[in-house]
Amino acid sequence: MTDVFAFLFKFRPYLFERGSIAFRAPWPMPLTIVLVAAALALSILFYRRSVRSMPSTWRYFLAGLRAIPLLILITIFLQPVLILHSVIPQKSFVAIAYDLSKSMEIRDGPDGQSRLAQAQQLLRPDGNAFLDELARKFKVRFFRFAGTAERVESFQDQPRHGNLTDLARTLEQVSGELGNAPISGIVLITDGADNHSVDLNAAVAQLRARNIPVYPVGIGSPSFVRDTEVLRITTPRKVLKDALIEADVAVRSKGYSGRTTLLSVKEGDRLIHSQEISLGSDDEVKTFKVNFSSDLVGSKLYSFRVEPFADEVVPENNDQSVLVRVEDSRLQLLYVEGEPRWDYAFISRAMKDDKNLRLITLLRQADGKLLRQGVDSPAVLEKGFPVEKSEFFKYQGLILGSIEASYFSFDQLRLISDFVSQRGGGLLVIGGKNSFGQGGYVNTPLEDALPVFLRPGQGGEAPARYQDIEFKVQLTDYGLQNPATRLLKDEQENRKKWDAAPPLVGINATAGAKPGATVLVRSSLRDTGGQNPVVLAFQRFGRGKSMALTTDATWRWRMMQESSNNFHELFWKQLLRWLVSEVPDQVSLITDRHSYPMDETVTVRADVTDENFLRLNNVQVTARVKSPSGEITPVPLSWDLSKEGQYSSGFKPREDGIHEVTAEAFQGTRNLGTARTSFRVADSPEEYHDAGLRADLLKKLAADTGGRYYTAGDAQTLTEDISYADAGASRLEEKDLWDMPVLFLLFVAAVSTEWIFRKRKGLA
Repeated sequence: MTDVFAFLFKFRPYLFERGSIAFRAPWPMPLTIVLVAAALALSILFYRRSVRSMPSTWRYFLAGLRAIPLLILITIFLQPVLILHSVIPQKSFVAIAYDLSKSMEIRDGPDGQSRLAQAQQLLRPDGNAFLDELARKFKVRFFRFAGTAERVESFQDQPRHGNLTDLARTLEQVSGELGNAPISGIVLITDGADNHSVDLNAAVAQLRARNIPVYPVGIGSPSFVRDTEVLRITTPRKVLKDALIEADVAVRSKGYSGRTTLLSVKEGDRLIHSQEISLGSDDEVKTFKVNFSSDLVGSKLYSFRVEPFADEVVPENNDQSVLVRVEDSRLQLLYVEGEPRWDYAFISRAMKDDKNLRLITLLRQADGKLLRQGVDSPAVLEKGFPVEKSEFFKYQGLILGSIEASYFSFDQLRLISDFVSQRGGGLLVIGGKNSFGQGGYVNTPLEDALPVFLRPGQGGEAPARYQDIEFKVQLTDYGLQNPATRLLKDEQENRKKWDAAPPLVGINATAGAKPGATVLVRSSLRDTGGQNPVVLAFQRFGRGKSMALTTDATWRWRMMQESSNNFHELFWKQLLRWLVSEVPDQVSLITDRHSYPMDETVTVRADVTDENFLRLNNVQVTARVKSPSGEITPVPLSWDLSKEGQYSSGFKPREDGIHEVTAEAFQGTRNLGTARTSFRVADSPEEYHDAGLRADLLKKLAADTGGRYYTAGDAQTLTEDISYADAGASRLEEKDLWDMPVLFLLFVAAVSTEWIFRKRKGLA
C-alpha cells in the first residue's frame, strides 16, 4: 500500500505526516474562491439548461463530473507544495548502534540466518546504497552495544557477545558521546530484547528533550513456533550437608503440547538426578518438583536442563544453573517435654547421630524437677525454660511436646511467638494429652502462630479432646514433594514407603488447617465434617515457620517395623532439618542473584541484628571476596539509609568462576557474627530467555522520540525519512505536488466517465 500511495502522490505517507501542504498561487486567495464557485456554477448551469428532460439526480451527477476537471485545473494552477524540514548535508550526525548481545546469535531468519548476519547485511561496507546515501547526507558514527555502547569505525563483530542488553544505558552513552553536536537521529539495529534497563522511560525523556529521534530496525521473529524454555529455578540458597534439596523448575513450551522429554540435574559433569516430564499446552508454564541431596560441603553449582527437541530454534534457553551453599554447621533445637513418654525417647535416639543438628532437651519429671540433656555446661537452662530473648534466641528451633500452656508464663508464651515471627526460628508442636487445644493454648500468643485451628469457631465452644484411636497416615500431594516428608528421592518409592508405615494410635483433634497453611499428612479417619484430620501441617509466621504434628505415636514407626527399617529416623531427621533450614543468624549475607556476567557489578547485602534480633544501624560491616584464583578483596559495606539494619556495596569481579564472600559485623570492639555466601561469574543464558523480537517496545521507543520503526526489509527508506526530519541542522524545502499522478488520473477518469454517460444518454 505504501508503494501505491507513493506512486499516486509522488511521496510516501510518512513524508506527508512529517510535512505540511501549502499553495503558491499567482493570484490572491479570494480569486481562488471565486474560480471554484464559478466552476461549480457553470457545470450545474450547463446541464440544467441543456438537458431539462433528464432527472435532476442525473443532471447533478454529470455536473459533478464536469466540475472535477475544472477543479483539478484550478488546483494545478494553485501550485500546491509539500513543505518539509530537509537536512543540510554534512551538518549533522547520525549514530548507528547495532546490537551484539547473545540473543543476536539466534538463527530465526530466512534460511536459518542469524539475527547478527541480518544486521551485518544491512551494514556491509561495500556496495551498500543505504550506507552510501546516509554518509552523503550525514556524518555517520557507528556504535556496537550490549550492556554498554562502544564507538567503532564500522560494523565490527567481536569474539564474545554480550550477556545482557541495556537499551537505556546505550541510548544515554550514544547521545553523550556525540555531545552537543546536532544529531538528526539514532538508528538502533536490535531485536529489542532489553533485559537490563533500569529506567528506559527516563532515557527516552532525555532524547525527546534534546529532539533526538530514534529509528529502531527490528531484527528477528516475535515468537518461536517450537520452543521449550526453563524459565526459572527456585532452590534454597543454603542447606545442611546431606539434607534433601527441593527445587521448583518452571518450564514453558510451545509446539510440543503433551510431549515428554527428560529433565536432568548435574553437579559439574556428574549426573545426580533425572526424570521424565510431560510438557504443557502452548505457552503454559508448568512447575516440576525436583529433589536431590549433596554430601559435599561448599558452594555447589547445580545445572538443570530440559532435553531440547531437534527442531527447536533456541536450544540455549533449555538450561539454567543455581548456586547452593552446602554447610556442615550444627544447629541447636530446644525440645521441651512435659512428661516421660515413648515419643520423647525415640525422637532423642533418632537425632543422636545427626552431626548437623544438636537436640537439647528439657524434660519435666515431676513438679519443679527438670532433666536437662545435651547441654554443654551446668549453666545452660539452669532455671528451666528461658525468660530472656538473648538466652532463648540462641536456638534455631523449638519443639514443644505434651506440656500444658499453664507451665509457661504469659511472657514466655509471647517469647515463643516472637521466636518464630521476629527471630525467624522454627517451631514444632507435637501432639499429646496436654498439647494444642487440650493443653490450654486457646487465647494464648501461641494460637496465632500455629498452622491449625484449635477450636471449631470463634465462640465459646470447647476444643475437641485427645482421641486414643488407631489410624493410618496419608500423604497429600504437597507432602509427596515437600523435603520434610520426602524420605526417598523417587516419588513412587517415597509413596510406597509411607503407605507401608504402621498405623498410629492417638491424635489431637483440631478444627482443620488455617487458610495460609500447607497440609503435608492427613489421617485415614474422618471427622464429623467428612474431612480427614490434619496430622502434619506448617505455615509461615513472620520471619519463621511453625509446624503442627497432631500425634504422639510416631515411635510406633520404629517399634512396629524391622530393625533394618529406618523410616522413623529418616522422618525425624528430614522434618527437623527442614524446620530450621532457613533460620537466619544475627548476621546474614546475600547477593541479589546466584550468577552474574563478567561485565556486571555484584551487589553484596548484609542484614545485622543484635542478640534479640533487633536491627542495628550503627555497626561496621566488612566483606571479603575470595576469587577463584585465591585473591582476597576487602569490600566495606555501608548502611542503606532506607532500610533498617541493612548494609550493602558493589563489587566488580575480574574472574570467571565461583567467588566466596565472608562478612563480619562489629559494634565497637564486639564481634556480632560472621556470615558467608557465594556467587558465580559466568556467561549468562539470560539473553536466550524471552528472546523474541520485541517490536512493541521498539515501536513505542520510536513514537516517544519522534522517530519511526522499521523492519530489515523496509530499512532502505530510512535515509530519506531522517533527511526530512526536523532534527539536527535542517532547512525548509518545498516539493511540488501539482504534477502528482493522482491529479492526472482523476482528470482523465472524470472526463472519460462524463463522456461515457453522455454517450449512453444520447447527449454526445
